[in-house]
Amino acid sequence: MVERVPTKEELHQLLDDAVRERDNTKKGWKFEVFFENLMQREKDFRLVAKHPRSELGEIDYVYSHDLVAHHFWKLSPYICVECKNWKENISSTEISHLADLIRDKELLTCCGVYVTSSSYDPSAKHAINQLRIRDRILIVPVEGKHLTHLVEKGFKDFIQQLCEEKIFKKT
Repeated sequence: MVERVPTKEELHQLLDDAVRERDNTKKGWKFEVFFENLMQREKDFRLVAKHPRSELGEIDYVYSHDLVAHHFWKLSPYICVECKNWKENISSTEISHLADLIRDKELLTCCGVYVTSSSYDPSAKHAINQLRIRDRILIVPVEGKHLTHLVEKGFKDFIQQLCEEKIFKKT
């Protein structure tokens, strides 16, 4: 059975519903539903694991791909994704935890995407930069102000754009 691919309008509605949700339990679940529907539009990605656990904790998603046309995708055939529908900004603590989870996967992956409905505080931005320079772990931060662009451009193209901006333009 082929699953129906959601339209951009449906994705915007799912995103809006997730961000407006007041119940904290439903809030996280709705944000993940939004993300899963977003990824249904991406033919180049295959879900490897949803919520895989280790002794260190849990990553929301692990995807595989065969992309090589952009330097970001050449880093690894796997990408770890963390999704947070929070009002508070993401701190270096959350970034470090994702980096630890990525390291725990050893040679399977070396990059991640952190998607949040909020933003990143200065410590998180510093941690992301230091992880890239010192540990060669690339984490691409997607924040609330980016989410409509993520829907419009698609995951692959928008992540490539953010990767270039964060590394080369230092925005």
